[in-house]
Amino acid sequence: MTMTMYQSDRNFVSPANDASLYSALVNDSNGTLNRGNKLNVTVNGLTATVDTGQALIQGRLVEIISAETITLPSNTSGKIVVTVDLTKQNDVSGNVGDSSYSVTVNQAYISVITSGTLTQDDLNNGGYIYQLPIASFISSATTATATNIASLFSDTGWLPLSLPSGTSTNGGTGWAQYRVKNNEMMISFYNINCTGNTNGNQIVVVPESLQPVGNNSRYFSIHNVNINSGYAWPVMATVQSKGHGAVVYGLWNYSDFAKLTGATGTIQYPIG
Repeated sequence: MTMTMYQSDRNFVSPANDASLYSALVNDSNGTLNRGNKLNVTVNGLTATVDTGQALIQGRLVEIISAETITLPSNTSGKIVVTVDLTKQNDVSGNVGDSSYSVTVNQAYISVITSGTLTQDDLNNGGYIYQLPIASFISSATTATATNIASLFSDTGWLPLSLPSGTSTNGGTGWAQYRVKNNEMMISFYNINCTGNTNGNQIVVVPESLQPVGNNSRYFSIHNVNINSGYAWPVMATVQSKGHGAVVYGLWNYSDFAKLTGATGTIQYPIG
C-alpha cells in the first residue's frame, strides 16, 4: 500500500513526521518562542551567554534548559545561531522503554557564523542543516557587543516610540507607537509635529535592533494631516537600514507646505 496515515491506530510517528506537521501548522516559519528568557544573549569580554528559552526550527522544538556559553572570535562580526544539524548522530544509552533510557541530542547546538551566509535548508524536504540567528555581534581583540534579533513567535503589544529632539504632538492629541509581531515591525503615528527639529521632517526614532536590514532606505507612503481643515497631503516616509540612522523622516513637495505639522501614517516591514 502506497498510502499511510501517521496518526492512525498502532502506527509509528517518527520525529521527521512530527516535525513536518508542526512546521506546516506555522506556515513553515521559524523563530524563538515566548518561553523562559527567550534565548536572550549577553556578552562579557568575548564570551557570549545564551539564556534559557525555546525555538521552533522547521517544526523541531529546541530548548535551552540552562544558560549556555560560547566564545566569539575576535576582530570580526557575525551572528550567533541555533543550529539544527541532521548530519550528526545522537547518543543513546539504556534500552527503549526502560527508565534508564536516555538520549544525548547532538543535532541541536549554539554556533557562530562569520561568513555572512546562513545555511537554511528545508529539513522537511531532504535538507540537513538550518541555522536560526538569535543575535548579531561585533568584536574587537578582547571584547564584543551583541544585539538580540527579535523573536518571530512573539507579540510585544503596542509600545511607545521615542520622538526626535524638537518633535512633539499637537496639543497632546498625537501619539507614536510600535509593535513587533511575527517578525514584523509595525510603526504607527498620528498628528506628529516636526516643526521644531532640524529640517522639520524628523518623525520618530526606531530602536536600532528593529531597523530593517539592507543597504538602502525603505520608503513608505504616509500623510501630513491638518486636523483643523481636515486636509491631508501625501508624504514619503523614509526608514533607514541598520547602521544608517535611527530617525524616520518625511519627504514631500515643498510647494505644498514647509514642514511636517501633523505626520500621520502606518509603516510595516520585516526585521531580522
